[in-house]
Formats: sequence, structure tokens, C-alpha cells
Amino acid sequence: MKIAVMGAGMMGSVIAWDLARSGDVDEVSVADVSEQRLAAVRKRIGEKAVTRKLDVTDRDSVVRFLKGCDSAVSALPHGAVHRADLAAVGCGAKLVNTAFEDEQMALDRTARAHGSALIPGCGVAPGLSNILVAEGIRGMDEAEEGHIYVGGLPQRPEPPLSYRLVFSVRGLIREYVSARVIRDGEVRSVDPFGQVERVRFRRPVGTLEAFFTDGLGSSIYTLRSLKQLDERTLRFPGHAERIKFLLDAGFFSTEPVKVGDRTVAPIEVSEAVLQKVLTRGDPRDLTVMRVESVGRRDGDRVKVVFKLIDRYDEAEGITSMGRTTGFTAAIVARMLGRGEIEGQGVLPPEEVLGRAAVARLLAELSSKGVKVERRTGPAQSRKLRKA
Repeated sequence: MKIAVMGAGMMGSVIAWDLARSGDVDEVSVADVSEQRLAAVRKRIGEKAVTRKLDVTDRDSVVRFLKGCDSAVSALPHGAVHRADLAAVGCGAKLVNTAFEDEQMALDRTARAHGSALIPGCGVAPGLSNILVAEGIRGMDEAEEGHIYVGGLPQRPEPPLSYRLVFSVRGLIREYVSARVIRDGEVRSVDPFGQVERVRFRRPVGTLEAFFTDGLGSSIYTLRSLKQLDERTLRFPGHAERIKFLLDAGFFSTEPVKVGDRTVAPIEVSEAVLQKVLTRGDPRDLTVMRVESVGRRDGDRVKVVFKLIDRYDEAEGITSMGRTTGFTAAIVARMLGRGEIEGQGVLPPEEVLGRAAVARLLAELSSKGVKVERRTGPAQSRKLRKA
């Protein structure tokens, strides 16, 4: 197989590396706007790599890059995602995207018309998270709830935010600005910091805080029948309070302000400052995720819980966020390229991966050291969570 990767940053470089070490992949074609990142990819993955400098705003160049590939992965930052998606679905490509944007769901008709397939939001969250929600409710007589707790955390947190960047700073800020949940089958917008919970995990993780984020991906469209569906991001205690101060003070505003003789949007300054502050310190990270699916089976109320705790790969120097996001996307891209995932149009991962495909995904993740535990037990009745 020949698989293309658009974006050679923190996620794309790991995706390309994982594809290159897969026996069923003969060539990995990697594109990025940065020659420096492309050189790093060539050095890391060797002879299977074919690299090309590419500006995704040039539609024709994207189409030429994707031509002849069995499948492709987009690991582009927000701001570049939609242009690449448009080019891919317009040329008959099979594309897995690590990012989710609502505009992707409107591309179904165009993708079908051109014989394309687009799997949106297929990293760790969204992606693996909503796949596990759907897997948990599969086989229940009545599905009621889905709750996702997920976070990428530094193993050695440093002040002032006890956090270190594991993906783009723009994507990080998007988490803090708005959030949507499902309540009684309806989509509702909520204050991300309106309900900050304390959640305990086994050592050495300990107690974390959780707040709403807009990370449900395509499941905000496909799982609307649930009474409750939400995602909460996990951070070390105190993080939410500090971010809420920045948000309330206007540091994430897009409305320009005048500074001396210049006009600048506060969010642009915040991105630059956070990029510097949040890339300091020890790069070793961990990913923590808990996914709960609740419903009824044979008259009883049951809960299926998936747990994942993954750590930085010391031997390869790869972040846990890169592993959990990149490996998931790479595995699904190989499934798509082999024809194991069929269909045209926009294919939400929680719908297109059935039970057998999910089993293969989890087994392959486990073989790469990313282990997901599953537990099923009785669920206590509780009132509908407000939001």
C-alpha cells in the first residue's frame, strides 16, 4: 500500500513513522510546508519515505499529492483542515482526519459524488473516545449515556499552568472557549468551566480536575439519541481556574485592540506567549482516558467502562499524545486502504468501525503498547446531570 500523510508536525511525524514500520505499507508519502520538518521525517523513517513541500491552500497541488494513494491521513492544524478536506473529497481520495470540524459533516454529498471517503476526527479524542462510547453501548437494549474523560498531561508538571503542549496551541485554546454536550437528545452549549469536577485515577496519576470541552467530534451528530453525552478534559488541579481568568479577561478574544500604533487580536498574542511558555520543561507526557457507556440490558442498568493510561515512549522519544492519536489514525488509514472499511461519503468513526473492526483496532493498539482496559458492571441510577 501507498499511504499519504499531510502534515509533518507533532502528530503527522508519528503517523508517518508508524505507517513506515507496518509490513503492509510500501511507501509513505509525506507533505508539509516546512522543509525542516520534512527533513526530520526522512531521517526518522528512512527509505519508505517520499516527501514533498506542499501548501494545502493550493488545491491542485493537494490533488496531485493524493493521486495514486490507497488512503491518506490529514494531521493538519485547524485553519488548514477544511481546504485539504475539500481537495480530498473532490478527487476521490480516502482520507482519515485526526481533526474534527463541523464543516466536515456537510461534505457527505460531495464525497459520495466523487467516490471519496472521509473519516473525520479520528485521533484519540475525538476518535478513539467516541469509538469506545459506541462500542460500549453496542449490544445494549437501551443506550442512555456516554461520558468521556480525557487529557494529555506532563509527567512533571511545571507552573504556572501545570501543562505542556502536546498538539497545536490553536487547538488547545479552542478547547477553552466553548463546549457542546447532549442532554435529552438535544445539543446544548455549556460554559466549559461551569462545572469543574475532581476525578481520581490510580497512582501515579492521582486526583485531576475535569471540565467540559467541545471534543465529541462526529458523535455530536451520530449519538443524539442518548440522554447524556459529554466530554471533559482532564488537567492537574488549579489549571481550570487560571485558564478561566485568561478567558474572562479577554486574552482569547479575536476582537482587535490597539497597542501603540499597532492593532492586534489578543488571541494572537496569547497564542505566541503560550507557545513559548507551554513548550518548556520535560517533554515526557502521559495520556489518561476513561470512557463510560451506560444503558439497559435484560432489564438491568449496566455500565461499560474503558480505561487507558499511556506514557511517553522513552526508547523512541515519542509523546504519548502522538502515540495514542497517531497510532489510532494510522491503523484506521491502513484499514481504509486495505478495503476493510467500506463506504463512500463522510464516515464517522463510531459508525463505520463495527465490532470486529474495533476489536482489530484495540488489538493492534495493544501490540504497540497502547492498552485499553474494559470493565462491565452495574450502573447506579442517578439524576440527569445538568449542563
